[in-house]
Amino acid sequence: MMVRLNTRHELPQIGIRQTQGRLEESAIIQPKIRGTNRQAQANKGATQPSLSLDSYQSRKAYGFRNHSDEAAEQGSRGLSDIQDTTSRLSQEAWQKATTAARRGNDIAQNARAKMFAQYEVKPLFTLKHVPNVQMQGHPGEVVGEPDLGECSVDIETAPSARIRYTPGSAEIYLKNEGFIHHQVTQDHYDIYA
Repeated sequence: MMVRLNTRHELPQIGIRQTQGRLEESAIIQPKIRGTNRQAQANKGATQPSLSLDSYQSRKAYGFRNHSDEAAEQGSRGLSDIQDTTSRLSQEAWQKATTAARRGNDIAQNARAKMFAQYEVKPLFTLKHVPNVQMQGHPGEVVGEPDLGECSVDIETAPSARIRYTPGSAEIYLKNEGFIHHQVTQDHYDIYA
């Protein structure tokens, strides 16, 4: 009889369970820019030069007067004329009273001669200095205040990116334990041993 050693073995087997990591979102947060921009402006302008003329004294010398000067002049002339006429009439009356009865004194002829003497044309020319027109110039001016404008920029940023993900995993386990079986049989091999 013959004894045989039957050996049966199975290698150990490991299993790996694995899930893939998945990146669902990866984005940056866009920066936001806010700002104001008001343009600078000169806001300046020039006034027109001007010239003021006072020609009243010159016009007055030519006879063009305002109402108050005309009234003052006519009042002064009227008062002078009244005084002169009163004085003249008083002298004539006194003269007539003292000389009326004399021979050769024709009262009517004297009165007629005096009356027509007043109507004789007596040209009167006087030379006067005519004052110059008063002129005063006013130069133009630059007026207004400049506007310097405004420019500002504000940038709003986020400190990190926006990321969402599912992490992967890996698990290693022993799927089958290995084994080695020995069996002794007589006269034959046992393949199922």
